[in-house]
Amino acid sequence: MPYLTLSQAPHLLPTVARWYFDTWGARVPGHTYDDEQQRLEVFLHDNELPMLLMAMQNDVPIAAAQLKFHERTEHPERLHWLGGVFVTPQHRGRDLASAMIETLMQKARGYGVREVFLQTEHDDGGLYARLGWEPLERQTHRTGVPVRIMRRVLPIAR
Repeated sequence: MPYLTLSQAPHLLPTVARWYFDTWGARVPGHTYDDEQQRLEVFLHDNELPMLLMAMQNDVPIAAAQLKFHERTEHPERLHWLGGVFVTPQHRGRDLASAMIETLMQKARGYGVREVFLQTEHDDGGLYARLGWEPLERQTHRTGVPVRIMRRVLPIAR
C-alpha cells in the first residue's frame, strides 16, 4: 500500500478535514469544518513531526493517521500522540489501520521517539490493545465522551 504524507499532497487536506470533522469534529461545540482544515495545516511541512500519513489507492486517499504532539495537556510530559486514525468505510476490515499505525511507529522510532500515547473511546483498547498498546487511565474528552488513555513504548532504533 503506498503512503503519502499530507505535506506531499496538500491538495488532499480538504478531504481529510472532511473525514475528521464528520467523524469527530462535529461533536465539539462551535467547531466547524473550516476550523478542522485550519487545524490540519500543522501537518503541511516536510521531514519532521508532526506527521499525517495517508494510505493511497489509485491516487485517492483511503485512510489517514497522525503522529502529533500533546493531544492532552494535563500531562505535558506525554509528548507524542497517535491520533486521527481513520479508514474510509468501504476499505475497513482490511488491516489498513494496523498497517498505518505500524508505519507511523517505525517513522516515530526513526525520529528517536521512545513512547507514544493515544486516546480511544473503546475501554478495552480494541485494535490498539491487539497492537501492543497498554491501558493507562480513563479520562473525559472535552466533548464529555469517556476515553481510555493508552501507551506504547517503542524499541530503540538501530
